[in-house]
Amino acid sequence: MENKEEKIYESEASQADDDFWIEQGRKMLADSLDAVLEGAKSLLTGLGLVISVYLGILGFADFIPKYSFILIKALFILPLLIWLYAVRFCLRVIMTNDLSLNPFSPDEIRKRYENLLREKEEYLVSGFRFLSAGLIFTIFLFILRIYLK
Repeated sequence: MENKEEKIYESEASQADDDFWIEQGRKMLADSLDAVLEGAKSLLTGLGLVISVYLGILGFADFIPKYSFILIKALFILPLLIWLYAVRFCLRVIMTNDLSLNPFSPDEIRKRYENLLREKEEYLVSGFRFLSAGLIFTIFLFILRIYLK
């Protein structure tokens, strides 16, 4: 008979609610990819609203100074370009990836899942950063517009 050694991990002593927290960790891991996808959809909704409001301001409020250099007028288009880049990142989160993997290899599945989740989280964070950068640049443009009046 073969003597197999049991692998024992170093950890703190068990607590009464350890099983509950282990189950919560499993739920968090299982729901994490869906949460990232929902975050990207929400960010896309917010981006659509921000872009619509900004286009409305540009089109109806006579926001771009009429008597200024063409370069200054071009600055007012930059927030739209920044937000379009944010849209690109959000779409990268939502897009499906080729998941050709061995369904009988837990290690491969775990690695692919972790890499996919990490990649999509990075895209989501990048989308949020570009949304924020566009908003900050828009505030700068509002201040500039007041100054150029």
